[in-house]
Amino acid sequence: MTSIYHRPAHTGEQSGPQRTDDPGQVQRMVEAVARHAIEIVRDMRPENALSRIVTPEVTSMLARRAALTRRLRATTGYAPVQRVQVTGVRTCIVNERTVEASCVVREPERSRFLAMRWELRHSGWRVTVLEIG
Repeated sequence: MTSIYHRPAHTGEQSGPQRTDDPGQVQRMVEAVARHAIEIVRDMRPENALSRIVTPEVTSMLARRAALTRRLRATTGYAPVQRVQVTGVRTCIVNERTVEASCVVREPERSRFLAMRWELRHSGWRVTVLEIG
């Protein structure tokens, strides 16, 4: 008797928004990336937490900013409050392979503006540009 190994069918799932015509899904992905990026910069989350979704250039920028936060925290002893709220998500579909988004991240002591560019690459949706103001 022979046994056959059956793997589940490939669903074609990729990271990031699969369909740009679903604004709810795009908004949820933008909110998640924004929240994680701010938590990385505040050194509340590991630097590689977004490595599957962002390009290496964005990962190194986040790591550099997290290192600055660690250095500042070592001299001042300040520990940020954990609460972060993402509001005002806006998206612009540039074409079928590119989405640009912005949002406001509210922290107890300040608010920040984030802008990001999502591009559909061979391996799925990736954040290729992330600006934190």
